[in-house]
Amino acid sequence: MTATDLPAPSLGLDIGGSKVHGLVLDGHSRVLAQRVRPTEHGDAGVLTSAVSVARECLALAGLDAVALSGVGVGIPGRIDHRGGVVHTAVNLGVDRLELGPLLSDALGGVGVAVDNDVKVTALGAADHLGRPDADLTYLNFGTGVSAATLAGGRLVRGGGNLAGEIGHFPIDLTAGRCGCGQYGCIEVFAGGGQITRRLAGLAVPVTLAGLLQAADSGDADAVAEAARIATGIAAAVHLVVLAHGSTAVVLGGGVIRTAPGLVDLVRKRLDEQAALSEFVASLDLAGRITVLPAEHPLAAIGAALVGRGVPPRPMIAVA
Repeated sequence: MTATDLPAPSLGLDIGGSKVHGLVLDGHSRVLAQRVRPTEHGDAGVLTSAVSVARECLALAGLDAVALSGVGVGIPGRIDHRGGVVHTAVNLGVDRLELGPLLSDALGGVGVAVDNDVKVTALGAADHLGRPDADLTYLNFGTGVSAATLAGGRLVRGGGNLAGEIGHFPIDLTAGRCGCGQYGCIEVFAGGGQITRRLAGLAVPVTLAGLLQAADSGDADAVAEAARIATGIAAAVHLVVLAHGSTAVVLGGGVIRTAPGLVDLVRKRLDEQAALSEFVASLDLAGRITVLPAEHPLAAIGAALVGRGVPPRPMIAVA
């Protein structure tokens, strides 16, 4: 590929509950500039935060918005990726926000694509692994559990962009109740919200960061809880491989970052299942797992990749 074949720089914004991480990516996927600012909540606050970070990134990169091939945004919630509309982003105080059109207008009409944060992180993970055409699933274990799958490098969306809500797949109906109303969902086992409540209720309360140390010291409750979480994560890995045939399963999110040793328990659990079934053994589930690097801005990078080549928004002249 020659220099003239490379796409123009693109801007990516990863909008989370506590911060907005923005960066400018060149045609070689190198970061030219980046900026992090706290997120203001509510419709106006989210838009203001996005515009501020975008403009600061452009200033640091020495670029005007018109020089961009496009802007991409990753944000939690139910996203209409075609219209750039954010629905029910509870942690941001957003019920319905036309983020794409409004951000485009604020940046002079540059094209803006908006997508779910987990989906853009899957694209960033594939780029980080040097596998843009990958069959890959990113599993995010945060407050809840969700997934995003690439098939040949293309996002699997499903109707309403709903694909990936595997946290609400029941795996044990005798387990506790999920926030969705069902019993025994993967999220009950491995969602950070449920884990935090359980750990606080143990006879000797522990934090997630201290769970494995407590288990290693012989605390029976901690041992049981660590096994419970590992079972949920292992079930999610098993599910996405069977459903999508993903050759790589990338793990990330707050639960994994806070207690990275859980991944060893997950691999052990998957190996135990493989020992009981030639079919499961043939899948090499444990061998497909990759852990997401904690400090690499994969969501913002993925957002910038989503933003490449987005057509500019027609500006309406005001009489």
